[in-house]
Amino acid sequence: MKLNEIDENELYPTEKVGPSLLGTIIYKVGEQSQFKGAYITTNERVIMSVDMNGEPYKRVFSYQDIKAVTIEDKGVLFIEFPQGKVAMIDIEEGDKEEFKDYVNNLVQK
Repeated sequence: MKLNEIDENELYPTEKVGPSLLGTIIYKVGEQSQFKGAYITTNERVIMSVDMNGEPYKRVFSYQDIKAVTIEDKGVLFIEFPQGKVAMIDIEEGDKEEFKDYVNNLVQK
C-alpha cells in the first residue's frame, strides 16, 4: 500500500496531481493517535491517505475546508481546519515547504 500515490483513474478529468507528503499524522481515533499517512494534493482537493492498522483509509478535503498550512517548531507541519489543527511529523517523503506553499496558494483563492 503506497500511501502517497493516487491512481490516475481516481482523478477528475480536470485534476492534476501536486506535491505530496508521507509521514506520521497525529490525530486521535480510539486509543491510537499516530498513523502512518500521506497528504496528496491536486489542483482541486487534498487527499489524506492513512494506514489504519493495515486497512487503507482516505479522506478528501476541499481547499475551502482548509484555513492554512504552517510549519512550526521542530519542523512539524500543521494543516489548520475550522475545527482545529492536524499535525504531521517524521516526514519521510516530499518537500514540506513546497507542499505548504502549494496548499496556501490554493486556499487563498
